[in-house]
Amino acid sequence: MALLDVDRRTLRLFALPDLVAIVAFVIVGEYQHGRLAASAANPRHLLGVLVPFVVGWAIAAPLLRAYSARTNGLRGLVGWTVLAWLAADVVGQALLATGAFSIGFDPVFLVVVAIFGSLFLLIARGVTHAIARR
Repeated sequence: MALLDVDRRTLRLFALPDLVAIVAFVIVGEYQHGRLAASAANPRHLLGVLVPFVVGWAIAAPLLRAYSARTNGLRGLVGWTVLAWLAADVVGQALLATGAFSIGFDPVFLVVVAIFGSLFLLIARGVTHAIARR
């Protein structure tokens, strides 16, 4: 088995919805914390929250089979997506802990990102999968 198990069809199907889900997750989080207006006025802050998780996903998703042909079934879709997002969360949190981004590491944030980021990705991928099957 190759280190990267990326199926081109699966990548084309899910890459854009995944990015939209991650961006939506960050924007909703900023809104929930009353920082959306401030983020709109200072896009660097929004990017400082978004970039670590996009980088984490870009690293974890291909390594942990989120774009493999195995994600075509519901069980594989859920399992590989959640596993990859948990790893992406750890990478994102590690990047936040460096102090190079607008927010720092917080263990509670780690759990919140794990849960709600997974939900956003699963919803986006589930809808995409259902549309593609039609």
